[in-house]
Amino acid sequence: MSSVFHVLEEEFERLNEAKNAYEAAIKREKQGAPQIKRVGNKDYLYLARRLGEKIKFHYVGRVEDKNTRAIFESVKNRREYEGLLKGVKNDIKEVKKALRGRKI
Repeated sequence: MSSVFHVLEEEFERLNEAKNAYEAAIKREKQGAPQIKRVGNKDYLYLARRLGEKIKFHYVGRVEDKNTRAIFESVKNRREYEGLLKGVKNDIKEVKKALRGRKI
C-alpha cells in the first residue's frame, strides 16, 4: 500500500508545481475583458476590470493597431491558463482525499 501512497505523493507534488506555474503564467498575461467601443466611425479597445464593486475601463488603443492584437492574444492565453488551473485544482482535491484514505 505504501507504493500507492508514494505515487500519490509524487502526483500531489507535480500538481502543486503545475498550479504554481499556471498562476505565474496568469499573472504575466493581461487582466480584464476586452471591450470595443465605437466613437464616431472609429473603434477603440478598452480592457474592463473590476476594482471592488466598480468596473474600470483602461484604454488600450485603436482596434487596428498591432498592440491590440497582442492584447487579444494575451487575454485568450490567460483564459486558457485559468481553465487548466481549474482542472489542476480539482485534481489536487481528489489526490488529497485519496491521501487521507477516503474514496474518490
